Amino acid sequence: MRFESIGNNITVLLPQDNDNGTAMRRNRARGDDNQVPDHSGGDSSKYHGNKRSKKYTRTGAGGKLFLFAVILSFSMAIYVGIVKRQHNSTFDAVPEIGGDKIASTGSKPEDAEIPSMREEPKVNKIVPTRDWSHCIKNPPSPKETTPVESKLEPMWLPAYPTSLPIQGYQDLIATLTGVQKAAKSYYRVSPHLKRCHTPFNQKIEAVTCEIVHPIVPCQRPHPSQQADNFSSMILVGLRNPLTAFSATQQSKAETYHGQQGQVEKEKWIEFRDDFVGSTNDSHMMKEWKNFIMEWRDMKPYTVDAYMPWEYWIDETRGPAMVRRLSLSFKKQGFPVLYDDEDVECLWYKHIYEPIIAEKNKHLEEGWYEPEYTLNQLEMIAGELENFATEIKEKMIRGGYPLLDNHLYAILQEYGRTVRSAIQKNIRVDSRPAN
Repeated sequence: MRFESIGNNITVLLPQDNDNGTAMRRNRARGDDNQVPDHSGGDSSKYHGNKRSKKYTRTGAGGKLFLFAVILSFSMAIYVGIVKRQHNSTFDAVPEIGGDKIASTGSKPEDAEIPSMREEPKVNKIVPTRDWSHCIKNPPSPKETTPVESKLEPMWLPAYPTSLPIQGYQDLIATLTGVQKAAKSYYRVSPHLKRCHTPFNQKIEAVTCEIVHPIVPCQRPHPSQQADNFSSMILVGLRNPLTAFSATQQSKAETYHGQQGQVEKEKWIEFRDDFVGSTNDSHMMKEWKNFIMEWRDMKPYTVDAYMPWEYWIDETRGPAMVRRLSLSFKKQGFPVLYDDEDVECLWYKHIYEPIIAEKNKHLEEGWYEPEYTLNQLEMIAGELENFATEIKEKMIRGGYPLLDNHLYAILQEYGRTVRSAIQKNIRVDSRPAN
């Protein structure tokens, strides 16, 4: 049906009967010779005899209502079409979420996959395996001790570089003994401090005196020639070469070159190949072994305890080592303000928490694990195993320090750790040494 609007009149072309009064056909847009039925109220069985088509015109309120209905229907059809096109185009577009684009699939809205916002990769942080809440809620209190009556000389503490958690160790020893600045460094010099001593003739100058001889040679005077100013019992700090060498490079870079963040991997590789070397020549392995042997054999001193770095960060062996230190201090006459059952909380606060916080920070920053070539790892493992065998043979012959059995156990553990790294392909650089 077609319509034509003229003012307030609606002209509608209606179907008409054929010559037999049964067949109908539509009138054309323009006038023609076909007749249309008259719906004006006359006899519908009769047709006008004129050859021009008869137009039926409806006027008044009924026509206006009809016009409004038609326009409304037409408008709704247009609106639905527009909305549908916009709706489809929404899922055909490529929106951006968090900087990422979603590929167009042309699928229905309910089938469209909406990606999640980009998330930072999760880092598996190191967390304690034991419950230490009692140390936080009810920290131990120091007990009263008998004042020191006579002058006490500090204990030598030769420590391979990075084998001590320096700040944590200083805080721990000061808290444990109640001696301010109980842990001193042999190399710290001021008008009132030299070689861990002051001119004030205090009863306790220090509890321990850290030194890295012979890595930094101390020949004038040699430590053996300073026995009058130090205890005869010494403590030795160690660290597995697998981590000690890279930690040493990192520490030097931070101390002397203002390094921010981890040393670049290429610089580590250069350092590793120059100083760790290979099976033919390893400057750092020789230095590491000589450091231990010189202090082990140095007279008139005796090693009272070995303190491996790996013990400091262990939730079982860490507190046990602090108890062992407490025993050493007591034997030398130094005050110890906490009972054995309380020292674990000192270890947790001053040692474990700061170390784990730093390790987790490095994990978040994406620090890499320094690697060695396979030949270098084989060399390190072999040197550690040979060193352990050498100590064992000295133990069999007898007449050597009682703590050789502990040193032997430490060397064996270090060797196994390196062998495990080889077997598990950990810290293995597939590239050959330069």
